[in-house]
Amino acid sequence: MARPAASAALPSGTSQPSPAAPGGQVATEPGRRAAGGRVPGLPGSPAPLTAGPLAVTVSPVGRQVRVPKTAELVASQLRRRIIRGELSEGDALPPEPTLMTQFGVSRPTLREAFRVLEAEALISVRRGAHGGARVHAPSPNVAARYAGLVLEHRGATLGDVHQASSVIEPPCAVLLAERGSPDDVAALRAVLAEGDSVGEEPAALAAAQAAFHRAVVELTGNKSLSVLTGMLQHLVELTSAPQGHASIAANIREAPARSSAGDEPQRRPLGRTTRLAHATLIDLIERGDAAGAGEHWGRHLAAPGHAVPGGPADGCVLDLLG
Repeated sequence: MARPAASAALPSGTSQPSPAAPGGQVATEPGRRAAGGRVPGLPGSPAPLTAGPLAVTVSPVGRQVRVPKTAELVASQLRRRIIRGELSEGDALPPEPTLMTQFGVSRPTLREAFRVLEAEALISVRRGAHGGARVHAPSPNVAARYAGLVLEHRGATLGDVHQASSVIEPPCAVLLAERGSPDDVAALRAVLAEGDSVGEEPAALAAAQAAFHRAVVELTGNKSLSVLTGMLQHLVELTSAPQGHASIAANIREAPARSSAGDEPQRRPLGRTTRLAHATLIDLIERGDAAGAGEHWGRHLAAPGHAVPGGPADGCVLDLLG
């Protein structure tokens, strides 16, 4: 008897199953796979054993690594010892042959490391029989030079620099008054007395006045503010130096000041006026008058005669290149 066709045994609407593939797996046509990996027409059939290719991430998991030069490694070791204070200002480094042996490097490599540290102003090297490398502690002046180039490129003026000081220093005066330490008062009086000994010589007077302003900040104990103040003062010095402090000398002249009675303006040399302002600040700090100290120091820093000796602040552009 003839067997009935396979299609006749299937329920109406059921698709004809695909022929079996080699190995007993059911072959399906492209796009015929249903959800869950089942094959249409065969209820409960498992998904094929083969799967598609694994997805490959397009995000990089690494980047190129640059191997430091030997000279950079030598410079790094010496730099670390200088920064940590293991080598102090003025210390002489061992002779080149000794360092070459200690680091296991050639003379050209060692000298390249020296050039790196010289560029950072951490050492100075003198050639010759009595030469050698000497250590220099990190200085705000080095940072100020590069910061000054950035400011000069942006057209900053001395008025801009002094405005920054006027933001930093008055709160420092307030802090000293709130603390009311006799040691702070004694230190400020010592700086003031040292300034009295220079008289009215322009460059020395400018240095003495800068020392007092620096002391007001440094006595707070905040190292960040001290470094910033040192940088700002160095920028003023660098800008004034090419003229030999001519601008300061031009301003050491009779400046208006109120008499003790407060009615008649009298004339007083600018150096003496500034000295009086400094002495008044010390008295306010000693009395613990925080509000008065902050207000007084803010007015002092805003005075045209103090801000830019010899001319309007905003008319004097920073010039570090000469």
